[in-house]
Formats: sequence, C-alpha cells, structure tokens
Amino acid sequence: MKLNTDARKDINMYRKSIPVISFILLALNIIGFIYEYSEGEALMMHRYGMYQGALEDGGWLRMVVSAFLHFGFYHLLCNMFCLVSFGFALERKIGPFRYLLIYAAAILGSGLLINYAGGNGIHAGASGAIWGLMTSTLIYDIRNKLSTAGAFRCIAINLVYSFSAGISWQGHIGGGIAGLILGLVLFAPQSGRTDDV
Repeated sequence: MKLNTDARKDINMYRKSIPVISFILLALNIIGFIYEYSEGEALMMHRYGMYQGALEDGGWLRMVVSAFLHFGFYHLLCNMFCLVSFGFALERKIGPFRYLLIYAAAILGSGLLINYAGGNGIHAGASGAIWGLMTSTLIYDIRNKLSTAGAFRCIAINLVYSFSAGISWQGHIGGGIAGLILGLVLFAPQSGRTDDV
C-alpha cells in the first residue's frame, strides 16, 4: 500500500501533539453558553443569532458569535461531542494553523448560506463549523489513502438529521461545502511523494 509521506508524518504527530486549538474552541463554546444563559437565551439570540439577510443589515458579528451560542444544553453537548470526535483528530493530523483556517472558513460558509437561504428562523450553534471539519477530514483521508468509513458514516447520518424539523440545514450544508472546498485546496496531492508501508 502507498501512503503519502506527509500523511505518515501527520499520523506520527497524531500520537504526540496536544490539540490546543480544539481545546480553546471547546472552552469558547462553553464560555459562550454560560454567558448566553446568564444574559438569557432569548435576548442573546435576538442580539447575535444568525438569520436570512443579517449581513445586509450589517450583522457581520452575528455570523461569528452565533457559532458559539446554542439552543440549550443538549445542543451544546452534541456539538461538543462532535468537536472532540473530529476536531482533536484532525488538528493532530494537519496542525493548528490549517485546522483553525478550516474551522473559520466553515463558520463563514455556514453564515453565508444562512444569510441567503435561512428562511424565517434564527440560527446558532457550532454545527456548521463541525460540518466543515467532517468534510475536510473526508478529503484528507481520501487524499492520503486512509480509511474513510468513519467520516462517510458521520456525514451520511448527519445529512439525514440536517433536514429534520428545527435543524439548520443551511448552517450544516454551508459549513460542509466550505470544509470540502478548503480540504481540496489544502490537501492537494503532491506527485512523487509516496512511500511503501
């Protein structure tokens, strides 16, 4: 089997490095949740929740802040579980800079699709960013000839879930598309960089 040399180095780093950015993002989401409930969920969603047309109203800050707010503890818990599941592994594989770039791009992609196709609801949560981590993980694994079963399974399950009532499919799909595009750019194959393993 051929495995990209960079992927082999990444896998070796995977066992050693501490996913600092993931821990920071985890902390920011928890802090955001605590602050949200100290002020009141309804008030915070009114101030910072993302909605269709928010950018035309000058609500650029909403696109970022809404990614760190959640509709209740269960919403936060599910998203943080996914962040730990995908974020820790991906950051260890690709390093903090590219990881943070993907997370930020997924927030942007999520917010943009909500802005143009968000319907009448208020949108919030880290799901869009996590979708970006899932799709970029899939691209990384494909490009480096690693098992894609886990990423495919999670994407398929979450794709079905995304179209359930009360779920922001716009945030999920927007973040997923951004992660997919950035993954294709960042993990472009390099010819002649393979070794036998």
